[in-house]
Amino acid sequence: MVRLRTFERINVTNQFSTFIKKRILGKDKNLVSLYEPYQVMPRLLKGREVTGIIDAGASDGRISKRLLERFPAAHVYAFEPNPMYTDTLTKYAKVEPRFHPQFLALSDRQGTANLYITESPGCTSLLSPGKRMRQICPQGATVKHLEEIRVVTIDEWAKQNGNPAIQLMKFDIQGAELKALQGATCLLGGPTLLVYAEIWFNPVYDGAAIYSEVDLFLREFGFVLYDIFRPKYDRNGMIMWGNAIFLNLKQVAL
Repeated sequence: MVRLRTFERINVTNQFSTFIKKRILGKDKNLVSLYEPYQVMPRLLKGREVTGIIDAGASDGRISKRLLERFPAAHVYAFEPNPMYTDTLTKYAKVEPRFHPQFLALSDRQGTANLYITESPGCTSLLSPGKRMRQICPQGATVKHLEEIRVVTIDEWAKQNGNPAIQLMKFDIQGAELKALQGATCLLGGPTLLVYAEIWFNPVYDGAAIYSEVDLFLREFGFVLYDIFRPKYDRNGMIMWGNAIFLNLKQVAL
């Protein structure tokens, strides 16, 4: 009887959550979190020392600022290869000593690569915008020009910069997330506790890794999917991308 009542309570809770999402919030999809990811991350890492954060795809630094607020003991290493953001990030670094811009792109190798600079800065990527992206954002996904930039691996960058302990990594690099993670095996197998990444269920960039590939790769290091946030759909209702928290359960107990 106790087990039955417990099950009934859980079922009622689930039904209420579904009602909130679908009726009150107007959400008719299942993959919807009611939580704000930048509030969830410090809660998950409560009691753990967070001194180093990588913000890959930092753009104008707005997410770096939020991370610095949430983790007051941390330094943020903000990777952004798009030259349009250089002045903004440089100015912020002068007034915030815990903010360290890195004008580089992250990948699975060292060297140079072409950055596809698009009309909308948010579509800029190491990968070429594919057909689906051009359908979703016809003007914004138009490539203005190619910019040759430096690419590094996270592990090599860490070696060259005193091996800072990185407990949290955030990725918003338009389909190149898996390549960046593949260049971070030492850190993923070491101090990193949490990865927050844009994920692609149906890629809109040529050669982009899909969610399952990222998930399987991170599981090799003890990371599991915690939750999915802000899913995006195309005009036909097909889920395209979202954001996910992956937590290292080998090091962080829920």
